[in-house]
This record gives sequence, structure tokens and C-alpha cells, in this order.
Amino acid sequence: MVSPAQDALRRSMIGHGAWMILSSLIGGLGLWCYILGGFEIIPGYVLKFDLAGSETGWVRCHTGPVANGFMVIVTALGIPHLDLPDSTAEWLGWIVMMDGWSNVGFYFFGNVSPNRGLAFGTSRLGPSNIFSVLALGPAYLFGVLAMGAFGLLGYHALFASKSSKEASRKAS
Repeated sequence: MVSPAQDALRRSMIGHGAWMILSSLIGGLGLWCYILGGFEIIPGYVLKFDLAGSETGWVRCHTGPVANGFMVIVTALGIPHLDLPDSTAEWLGWIVMMDGWSNVGFYFFGNVSPNRGLAFGTSRLGPSNIFSVLALGPAYLFGVLAMGAFGLLGYHALFASKSSKEASRKAS
């Protein structure tokens, strides 16, 4: 039986994952408008405007957030099976959610960054601007935290639950 706290966490993570996938659809709309040079109101009539970024950047905005949404949703469905204390599950869940959102931000902000959001300063890819920092900063922080979170989740899935069950079996 899943605790009420972990059930609430799971629902929140699934909701955030769904919104990340929604942002991918918005990225697809941006890609369409970027390629078309505007928004087709009715067949043959395009409201013309330019979007910042590049076609490949908009492709990343359209495809990248899906993977992050799935990462968050799959983690939400898996956490309740790991026998984690509620506080640990909540910390790990929020780290994974924030990593998902920081990656979504990375795709969108990196699309309007001269160096694709891959450096805080000038690099061989070009100069930086505020969008470079907005793209890389959160993705860098939560990317490192997510590596630790997934390492811990993997440990609990492979070893911790098994050893705690063996210990309780030996005690009885």
C-alpha cells in the first residue's frame, strides 16, 4: 500500500510530466511557425512574424521535453515500489521533477542563446547572454542532483529493498 504522501507525490509528478509533454507540443507549434514564417489563420492566409532561434533549436524544443516528461512520469510510477521513507521519496521526486523542468527550460532558453546555452561565458560556440545562463544554470544544478538521485534510486531498487527484506526474514 502506498502512503498518502507518496500517492500525492506520484500524482504531482505525473501532472508535471504531462505539462512537460505539453511544452513539447508548444515547441512543435513554435517549430511550425518558425518554418512557415508565421501562423496560418485560414488556408492560404499566414499571419507573418519571425521567431527567434533556429530550426534545429525548435526541433529540440519539440522533441526534448517529451523525454523529460517520460522520465518524471516513469520515476513517479517506480518510486512507490522502492520502500523508501516518505521524506526520501519526496526529495528524490522533487529533484527529478526539477531536473525535468530545468531541461525543458534548457531547450527553450538555449534556442535563443548565441552559444545554445552550453556555456556560461564565451565559448567556441559563440558569446553568452542572459539566455545562456537561464538555459545552463538550472540544468547544470539539477543535472548533477539528478545523477545522485538516480544513483540512489537505482541502489534502493537493486540492493536496499532486497537487503531489508532479507534482514526482516532472518529476524522472524
